Amino acid sequence: MGTTSGVTGTMIYLDYAPIYHAAGQAAFGTALAHIILAHQPTTPRRVLDLACGTGAAALVFAAAGATVVGVDASAAMLAIARDQAHQRGLTVEWIEADIRALPDDPRLQPGSFDLCTCLFDSLNHLTEDGDLANVCRLVGKLLRPGGQFIFDLNTLAGFKTWHEYDQVIFDSPHLLVVNRLHFDHYQQRAYGRFVWFRREGERWWRGEETHCERAWSDDEIVAALTAGEMQLKACRTPQWTPATTDAPRVVYVAER
Repeated sequence: MGTTSGVTGTMIYLDYAPIYHAAGQAAFGTALAHIILAHQPTTPRRVLDLACGTGAAALVFAAAGATVVGVDASAAMLAIARDQAHQRGLTVEWIEADIRALPDDPRLQPGSFDLCTCLFDSLNHLTEDGDLANVCRLVGKLLRPGGQFIFDLNTLAGFKTWHEYDQVIFDSPHLLVVNRLHFDHYQQRAYGRFVWFRREGERWWRGEETHCERAWSDDEIVAALTAGEMQLKACRTPQWTPATTDAPRVVYVAER
């Protein structure tokens, strides 16, 4: 499960922010950002990374020469993103905001972005009926004509494999992170219960967060994109091969 902190009111990615970073969970965003860049005809001039978390994808785009704006609702995640940018000598504009209600900000000019991304199943954490369409409307306004919106989602096929099992996220002498996965067929909601144990000196500290995800159907995705005046152009795996109907995760490529 990826960063969902682009959505406020969830009370997640607060205490978990440094754990997420220490466990290397940002690696997925880094890898997918590189793949996305490799399949762009030219380096995008301006990139908007929604639910940017600790800045993994945003920093890849910035390193490639793009002007990048990263948006996230978690101050704790953005603090790590700022530190990572400083360490690498990269410039990214960071905005603390809910991706469903972007602020009136001069860095978010309508029609000014060539590419918008929202990676590591962040949009699965939108659970209300109108949430996805609301985000797509905002993205559609910010993209230039011909600009792309690229995002990945856990699918219903993938969620159906979440049968109350523990997934070890990270295991070292000083940190253990476990995610217990569960899918509620009645509610059509998936849950990841993150439990971690972190060693400080001779003592171990325990923390826990539960994240909820929703499976969005193909029809709902197309309808949301249409609301943002965008068209779905391709469905890929994270390795950029054509996605099959039973793929557990799909990368959607849409165009304004």
